This record gives sequence, structure tokens and C-alpha cells, in this order.
Amino acid sequence: MAQPLLRRQPFKGAYLAYLVLSTLFVRVPLWYIWFLPRSNRPKASWPLSRCIRVMLMRELTGLPTRVGLKSTHDVPKSDSELKDAKFVWVEGLPEDADAFCGGVRKAAETAGVKTERVPAYWYIKPGSTVPQDLKAKTGETTILHIHGGAFHLGTAHPDSTISSIARGLLAHSKKVERILAVDYRLSATAPDPPANPFPAAVLDSLAAYQYLVKDVGFEPRNIIVAGDSAGGNIAFALVRHLVENAIPGLTPPGRLLSLSSWLDLSSSRTTPEASLARNFATDIFSTSPKNAFGGYGILSYLGPLDREQAKTNRYLSPSSPHLDPLEGLFKGFPPTFVSAGGAEKILDDSLVAADRLKADGVQVTVDVVPDAVHDFMVFTWHEPERTEALKRVGKWLDD
Repeated sequence: MAQPLLRRQPFKGAYLAYLVLSTLFVRVPLWYIWFLPRSNRPKASWPLSRCIRVMLMRELTGLPTRVGLKSTHDVPKSDSELKDAKFVWVEGLPEDADAFCGGVRKAAETAGVKTERVPAYWYIKPGSTVPQDLKAKTGETTILHIHGGAFHLGTAHPDSTISSIARGLLAHSKKVERILAVDYRLSATAPDPPANPFPAAVLDSLAAYQYLVKDVGFEPRNIIVAGDSAGGNIAFALVRHLVENAIPGLTPPGRLLSLSSWLDLSSSRTTPEASLARNFATDIFSTSPKNAFGGYGILSYLGPLDREQAKTNRYLSPSSPHLDPLEGLFKGFPPTFVSAGGAEKILDDSLVAADRLKADGVQVTVDVVPDAVHDFMVFTWHEPERTEALKRVGKWLDD
């Protein structure tokens, strides 16, 4: 497959050098001058430093796709390479596993997706005592975290930027001593070789959930499934699979934690009142409000599925306006905490999901942080909103 010019050397190196130098010596100084008056800031309440950070992220969000950068980490050779963490392999589900069933199995057969073993990482709260064999203590609560990254980026590795979510949850919960973060397979599409479409990431997360229950010994009611951004989409699909299929010994989790979840891959809400347009100037993404949010991520995750599936498949887009019927869509879901930034483009995804959960009788806590961008809990510079929100999540986890 022929690679675009910016993915080939020396053009790739020259472009990256131009981008770095022009940003440092041209863009940043101009942004600094422009944002000095509060009236010019995307949010008048934002400090100057946040305005510049957000603009930097808007410049960089499409970079991995343009030049072919991948955010991966090597599997550690030993736990000594990790800080307050342990590495484990999660075995893929056997072909005849009870959990490999229903709509997920049908989608896997359509897409030609097989089960595989994947890396995972135990994040451990400093000072806590975790058994050497990692077995669950009586009544112990844990979190299964599914990271974001538009389905094609990111990693669960403890050295990654996204690790700040797991570490933040541990720091602000008195009850949770460890979190399992699964390094699910990332999707890809042209100009990269197509790989790992839906439901590969769901299968990997399902294998991690089964590992927690059957291998480590956690009771399902003591597991919180958590996901941020695209990881939130996968988390909702995982819980849906467990709710809709009576799997022996693998009941649904006790709770669901949604952090800026991407829940409408159709990007169908494009009116001026919709958050895709309303928050165009205040989020970390630079795509036009008229274009689909995260185009490469959507195409890579859909794989061979028809594009219409992004509108009508409840596993892919539970917040889509095209789903019908809506009644019972979330029946049986566990109590759910929905966190989102008031300044993020896909805020409506979270709000619609919360309304639909409530309509089906699910206990829902909604926490919209007015000045926060998409997936703000990842960014340690997003203070004080990040710490304040983590404290509210921590209280919910401990109640």
C-alpha cells in the first residue's frame, strides 16, 4: 500500500521539524499575544496557559494519522521496569467460551476477528498490600479501565499519558487499591494495513473482565468497568454484552464509570445547538464541525461493517439519534457515573446516554464540568477541575 508523502522520509522528518519550529517560534508567541485579553480566549474563565495548551493539542491531534506515528510501549521484561504496577498477560477467549456469544460473536465472524492474548497492567495504590498471586481479597473492589485514543491510539502502559486516569482514581478513592488496565488491540485502516476492527477491542476487554472474575476471583458486583473517550464506547459495549447475554459465572459488573465517552460514531447531531458545533472553539480537536468527529478512528473501528452501522448499531453508537426503539435500550445496566467536560465537542454523547439510562430506570450520576475539555481527567494541567472531579468520582466509588 502506497504511503502518503508525509509518511515517507525525508518528507516526514522535514515536516516534523517545520511543525516544531514554526509552533515554538511563531504560533506560540502569536497565541500568547492574542489570548492576553480575556475576551479573545475560547473561555474567558480559562487561564492563559490553558488556552495555549489547548491550541497546541488542536495542532497535534491529527498528527499521528498524517505522519503515521503510533503510541505504543514495549511489553516489560519484568515488573522492576514499572512503578507501582504489575504486568500480566490476559489470555484470549477460547472459541467455544460461553462468553464468546451473541452479537459480539456475530460481529467477530463478519469482520474476521479472532481472539488473542493481550497485555494488561495492574496499577497498585502506593502503600497498599496486594497478594503475591494477585488473588482478590474478600469483598475487594476493583476497576477495569479501558483507555481512550479514538480506537487506534493509546496504551494502558503505566508510562503513558493516559495512566494519569488510573493513578488519579486510586489517589482519590479510599476503597479501591488496584486497577486493571487492558491494552486492547488498536484498530487501523488505510493508508495503514487494516487491523483489529470492531469487536476486537470489546473481545479483549471481555477477556480482561473474565480474567478478573474467573482467574483472580473478584465478584462481578465488586467490579467497576470504566472507560474514557473511545474506551468509554468499548466499556458500554462490554457491559451491554454482559447484560444482554446470560453468561454462566459472568454476570454484569456492579457499576459503570463513563469519562467523556464517545458514544455516537455517526456524529449526526450537527445543528448549531449541538455540542459538536457549539463547542467547536473550546475543545482539543481541530476538525470542522461539519465533518465527522475522528474520521480515521471511525473507519478503522468499523472495518468491513457498513457505515450505516455507526448510526444504527447499539453496540457502536448507543447515543445515536437514529436508534429505534429506544425503550429498554439500557435496561439491566448497573448504576452509572457519567462525567464530561462542558467545553467538549462530544458532550451530547454523554448527556444523551445519561437521559436514556435514566429512562430505563438505571441509577445515574451526571457530572458535567463547565470549563473542561474532552477527556480532561487525562491532563494533569487541567486544574482545579481535574482534581475536583476525581474527588467526586472517588466519593461515588467509595459509597
